[in-house]
Amino acid sequence: MGVTVGIFGKRICTVAWMLTGLCAVAIYANAKLENIDLVYAWMARDILPDIGPGLIGLFIASMLASVMSTCDSLMVVASALFTENIYRKFLLPGKADKHYTLIGRIVSALIVLFGILFAFSLESVVEGLEIFWMVSAMMGIAFWLGLFWRRTTVAGAWAATLTSFSLLLLTSKIAFGDIVLWDFNAHFADKLPAFMLWEGELYLPWQMIIYLTIGFVVLVVVSLLTRRVPAENLDRLYNCLRTPIGPNEPEAEPFTLPAGVQPGPRNTLTKHPDFEIPRPTLIGVLGFLLAWLGVGLLIGAVYWIIG
Repeated sequence: MGVTVGIFGKRICTVAWMLTGLCAVAIYANAKLENIDLVYAWMARDILPDIGPGLIGLFIASMLASVMSTCDSLMVVASALFTENIYRKFLLPGKADKHYTLIGRIVSALIVLFGILFAFSLESVVEGLEIFWMVSAMMGIAFWLGLFWRRTTVAGAWAATLTSFSLLLLTSKIAFGDIVLWDFNAHFADKLPAFMLWEGELYLPWQMIIYLTIGFVVLVVVSLLTRRVPAENLDRLYNCLRTPIGPNEPEAEPFTLPAGVQPGPRNTLTKHPDFEIPRPTLIGVLGFLLAWLGVGLLIGAVYWIIG
């Protein structure tokens, strides 16, 4: 419920951004814009002072707050993942917590520095969005199969992720400044069918279809050829996934049910022991339909506003 309501709240904000973009098209239709990514700031500079004093300051403060609320979370999570799962586990185990806290802070600073360098290396905001789409979709292969197929293995997840990432690099342009190490389109774009191209280059959706499909196949094959994950580990995971959170429920170790809580019944679409695809419930179906109703209302509201 929380995720659904939160996502709809963000989509309402998206409608406001879209309307702002349409206003920019009208305002700067005849202007020669050197960098389209600066239009948002230009609108603030040209319009807000005429509305009221102090609005540019409020605008900048709001932008900083919205960016920092996301960036600080990503910084802490990334540094904690490295410190706990790589540094503490493989590089230097057995140290005091104070040592790992210091390492986490150092890694946090390095992550922020890398993020700044990465942001300045992008040609546009759209390019950055495309990169995040491609990487997050690649990581989703093992995530989704792991949720619904008990036969998924650690080796299969690693193989699928590394294969997908390799294909992502293979079908992209790898360059550092003016130094081009590899350019897929320069070598192979003219050999691809026309429906896979966009402006003479491999179309982004087709690029994603290629590495996601092959990654999915690699995960299934490698998982079938490697040792299963121990049943007790899988049972702990799926028992937590199918057990609703109760009111005032005490905290427990990750992927363990609190003492006295009985796991929810296994109610799946198929009785095959390797598949954990849950059977839809009445509440789930109603929620799904209500969510689509919300989508329709949002689309209708946009057309009403534009009209």
